[in-house]
Amino acid sequence: MSQLIQGTQALTVPLTVPLPLTHPIYHILLVLAMGERHGYGLRRAIVASTEGRMRVGNGSLYRSLDVLLTAGLIGETRGVIDDALAPRRLFRLTDLGERIARAETERLVQLIAVAQRTPRLRSDGPEGARGGESAGRVLLSIDAKGIP
Repeated sequence: MSQLIQGTQALTVPLTVPLPLTHPIYHILLVLAMGERHGYGLRRAIVASTEGRMRVGNGSLYRSLDVLLTAGLIGETRGVIDDALAPRRLFRLTDLGERIARAETERLVQLIAVAQRTPRLRSDGPEGARGGESAGRVLLSIDAKGIP
């Protein structure tokens, strides 16, 4: 079992969930927090929510979905959506998945706070100014092999 601390409350999570969460898993949870989606809808929503900076390939997406299903962070149903002829696998966030997403978000907020207090990493400091506008815009492309 792994533990993720959220404030004063520790969450015990099955080892099948890598902590801290990987980028694809975290983004899947974020998208599902907005509502139920099918696989292709998840991919499109991740690209849209990251303004094209992150793309998840089919292999990474479905491997991540299997991990999340096994851990009980998401659930699956079958249903017709968007006038599709055949039923699709629809994924939804579970209560546990929501708790893990909230805890991971808090962990990232704390990590960003540390980075913002670090002069070389601040965008308004002398070091950050040298990075230019492109320093903050990075395209993440995740394929079946993981992060390049």
